Amino acid sequence: MTIPVQPKDSRGYFMLPQAPEQAGYYLYGTVGHVPGTGHLAQYAHPNLLTLIFQIERKWQAICDRKFGVGNISIDGGKEYDKHKSHQLGIEVDCRPVRKDKLTGQVARCSYRDKTYDGEATTSLIRLFVQHPWVKIVFFNDPAVQKALGQGRVSSLKGHDDHFHVNLWPGLAR
Repeated sequence: MTIPVQPKDSRGYFMLPQAPEQAGYYLYGTVGHVPGTGHLAQYAHPNLLTLIFQIERKWQAICDRKFGVGNISIDGGKEYDKHKSHQLGIEVDCRPVRKDKLTGQVARCSYRDKTYDGEATTSLIRLFVQHPWVKIVFFNDPAVQKALGQGRVSSLKGHDDHFHVNLWPGLAR
């Protein structure tokens, strides 16, 4: 019997497990807007994988909805889709929490949408910013920034429909 091995890239980074049973997260994203390619952009430094798994467990203890995990980095950390970031395996995009339980590619929502749950999104982002490995989160909802403190959560163009978590760069060594 062969035991399947989690895919590993040329840096030795592992792909985020793709939709494991009972996971507290769902996956979304594409590379080059090609359907079915999101997994190619989910290679993470071991510290980022650890963080995602820790947040997932804490999130499941407070909410029965899954959170969306998108782009991390592609094999070898090459630039793609105009991402100047997402090359070190220490950055991850996540979707804001929806009021319904919709998941997957179709679950995109902006902080301006009626389906957006600002309170739950604030709680989820709080789990990230409380972790000492997290340097900053980019998300454009002013209410989240006010609740969690600018400097920890800041605006960045293009971050209305997802938040971007950056770990401290020294953790990528």
